[in-house]
Amino acid sequence: MADEALSTDSIDVRLVVDLGERHLAVGIIDGEGNVGVRDRVVTPTKDRLSALTRLIHRVLAATPADQRPVLSAATGPGPVDEDLGGFSPIGPNEWNGLRIRDAISEIVGCPTILETTGRAYALAASGGNSVIGVHLGDDVDGGVVVGGRLLSGERGSVGAFGHIGVEVDGRPCICGKSGCLETYASVRGIEESTGRGLVSTPASLITQSGMMVARACASLAAMMDINQIRIGGVVVEAFREAFIDSIHHELVERSRLTHLQNLDVAVAQFHVLAGASAVALAAAPMSTAAI
Repeated sequence: MADEALSTDSIDVRLVVDLGERHLAVGIIDGEGNVGVRDRVVTPTKDRLSALTRLIHRVLAATPADQRPVLSAATGPGPVDEDLGGFSPIGPNEWNGLRIRDAISEIVGCPTILETTGRAYALAASGGNSVIGVHLGDDVDGGVVVGGRLLSGERGSVGAFGHIGVEVDGRPCICGKSGCLETYASVRGIEESTGRGLVSTPASLITQSGMMVARACASLAAMMDINQIRIGGVVVEAFREAFIDSIHHELVERSRLTHLQNLDVAVAQFHVLAGASAVALAAAPMSTAAI
């Protein structure tokens, strides 16, 4: 845990949380997004809500009394279930059905916003501009930002890119279809196809994964008329240059439409709390009566 504190001049302090399959991370940010006290632990296989509440208590205990959060934001595996106040990822997942919003708000004493990891990543990557963000983690998720505003849709799920079809008669997907990007570019999909850990993925499959991501990017850019795409996540970190080269090579073949000539696809990696921080900073603090 960091022993630094944010400036005592900052009263607009917010608590940010990221829920993953490998880590739980909690931190305090100021109005500029600077992270002060923070902590993280390995995600337990069971009783995750208890582990999360302990971690939040630990961070708050290390936070100066004059820096109490006015808002909280938590990111996790989508989609967000607003009625539940939690996350409802497809397939078996220990985050499914947990009342995350209530748990955080009761501890911190302020309203809590929930957002998917991928949509939050897109917001962090936008820099106030228009961008498509594609996050390749335990699952494939993302978001679309136009003029600095994260698009939501009717159910807040704009950016669920994992189930874009990228291969006819491709690998079976947990959603019931086949050939989804999820099966080629998520940690779960890749490891299920190889029977190995992510870092042991054969070079041929790294190349294939990059090709599938490029197909999805070209389709998304063509549909959305947005020429900036940013890609991040643990898959990018693990696969590195060979993966990026495969993406760019395939894009040459997939982006021949006139409005795709200036397509800008690049890697953008951030610290683990960047997405939740972007969500927290984009929201105006609400009255505690809204909890």
